[in-house]
Amino acid sequence: MRARDAKCLARRLERRYRKTGNEDDYVRWRKAGRIAVKEVNNARAEHYRTAISCANSSPKSLWCNIKKLLHTVKPSPPTEQKIASKRAGAFFSFFTDKIANISASIVAKMLGLVCPSVPPPDFPPPGLCSFSSPVTPSEVSILIKNLASTKSSPLDKTPVSLLKSCSVVFSPLIATLANFCFTEGTFPSLYKTAQITPLLKKPSLDPDDPASYRPISNLRTIGKILERTIHSRLSTHLTASSSFSHLQSAYRLHHSTESVLIKVSNDLLTSTLSGSPSILLSLDLSAAFDCISHQKLLNRLAVDFGVSGVVHKLLACYLSDRFHYVKVCGECSVLSRVSTGVPQGSVLGPLLFIAYIAPLQRLITPTGVNHVMYADDVTLYLNLETDSVLTVSRLNDCATAIAHWFMFNDLLLNASKSEVLVVGTHHQIKSGTGVDVKIAGVPVPQSTSVKLLGVTFDQFLSFNDHVSEVCRASAYHLKAFRHIRKFLDKPAANIVACSYIASRLDYCNAVLAGVSQHNLMRLQRIQNKAAKIALDVRGTTNSSYCLKELHWLPVAQRIDYKIALTVFKTLQTNQPVYIRSMLSIHHPTRSLRSSDNGILLNAPFCKTATAARAFSLNAPRVWNSLPKSVRDCFSVSHSSTSIETFKKLLKTSLFTTAFGTGIA
Repeated sequence: MRARDAKCLARRLERRYRKTGNEDDYVRWRKAGRIAVKEVNNARAEHYRTAISCANSSPKSLWCNIKKLLHTVKPSPPTEQKIASKRAGAFFSFFTDKIANISASIVAKMLGLVCPSVPPPDFPPPGLCSFSSPVTPSEVSILIKNLASTKSSPLDKTPVSLLKSCSVVFSPLIATLANFCFTEGTFPSLYKTAQITPLLKKPSLDPDDPASYRPISNLRTIGKILERTIHSRLSTHLTASSSFSHLQSAYRLHHSTESVLIKVSNDLLTSTLSGSPSILLSLDLSAAFDCISHQKLLNRLAVDFGVSGVVHKLLACYLSDRFHYVKVCGECSVLSRVSTGVPQGSVLGPLLFIAYIAPLQRLITPTGVNHVMYADDVTLYLNLETDSVLTVSRLNDCATAIAHWFMFNDLLLNASKSEVLVVGTHHQIKSGTGVDVKIAGVPVPQSTSVKLLGVTFDQFLSFNDHVSEVCRASAYHLKAFRHIRKFLDKPAANIVACSYIASRLDYCNAVLAGVSQHNLMRLQRIQNKAAKIALDVRGTTNSSYCLKELHWLPVAQRIDYKIALTVFKTLQTNQPVYIRSMLSIHHPTRSLRSSDNGILLNAPFCKTATAARAFSLNAPRVWNSLPKSVRDCFSVSHSSTSIETFKKLLKTSLFTTAFGTGIA
């Protein structure tokens, strides 16, 4: 209000001066104008501080708020009611027709095909899944507490803020409802209607093209709380089964996009020791979540995972009689029944999807082709060895079997959007020949780079393209950050810099171990600029002083920090299995004073610098170079050491290495 009053006064005095031309009126106008500018700047600074402090406890909310602060979003012009209604109908027809077209395409392609045989699980399903542990009000209270206050479903009659403030009242009611669902095997029909909000996949896509949007289902908050109570019990049973793929890393505790990329880069780098390049095939599925057959999903849960009885009845009720509609600019399409798929935006949907495609690992493993999965992203890779023609043929047969299996399970593999990348050293790529990869007879184009889960892999695994993309995006954000820096105090500026810039530098940076000094310096320059803007100092200021003042680790130490942290988490939890298999604890043949040093077994000497960058070879070097006091966090006597304690000790150690003194 003070800024608004000051601006009104300045405008009033300006009009008076324009009318009278008096010198005294001019002086009063200019003085009022300076006060108005000062008040506006103070108001903006207070707005920024409030927006940052309110969301500081939630990384997701903080990211969204900072994005709004840094980049002004132009409001879209109001849409007329008739146009909005037509657009909602057009989106609904597009999403519906897309599923119908995929189904028709699958039926046409399946003529004369035989479904590939999938080996049975190694072990029978674990004991029957049951919800023997009842839902307690305290459990529901924790779920309500973890809800984002600023995020409510448009279908909610009860806002999330009211749920959180009155959790003592709502928790027993929701717990009773959940226990009734578990007992009777039913899911309330009120919570099975979804409002679909079209979400633009990428800002660069055409906003007028329905194909540029992803259908996100908005469900009622209380229904999602019920789903979480089911998820917490069902996920434990599914992941304990031998039918569950240990190479599926999506929606699982201790698994992430970074752990997947660590495995892929490690296998590709170590494969260069064979003297032959490797071939990587990235597969793309069309509308995977929306095409799942409910009946086949229920059969898979029963046969492969032993889900039966009231639990099976509850999941069947959850999937049946679902409805959805599309809403655009306040206008809604018709209400339609959902016959396939799991809702994108639900809690149970992702878990059910990865259970649905779990047999894929048993189909791929006998072929000898390496693979990883992250939700519907499937990546195959194989060393070309000596007989490249035979190896490519084996990869083609595997990809074709996957495509056929997907079709017999109502999913369509999009060969035109799949990509092939030949990976190796400069000599291996130069002396190699082109590969002819086909999926069910459809040629797959060979690329010079492939983007996997946000990281760009190039032919030589130099990550030059990835670093260039990170620097380009960071420079864009730094420019916006510099624009608002004068309105922020030092703590707020540090939060903004860490949230936007450091998060980009740190994303999956464990795969950057051993990259060229040139790439490290490119990333370091970005971090130096961010530090100088955060401290609001001149460009000639020493960069090391700025990093030390902000207690930021340089880029090289940040990579070592991520590697050491990954090792600690993996040793502590034995997850993911594919990373734990790369690490071996050193056990001397006889008892020594150094037996409890917590060191890892060093890999044998590596002949090439390229292969030495692999995680399995680099991680023991980073871990063993840490002081014993840091490694002791994993010893038997310190088994209860928290992850936060380890992080603090690790950062102090690396900070000392970088600047010669510990953190103040």
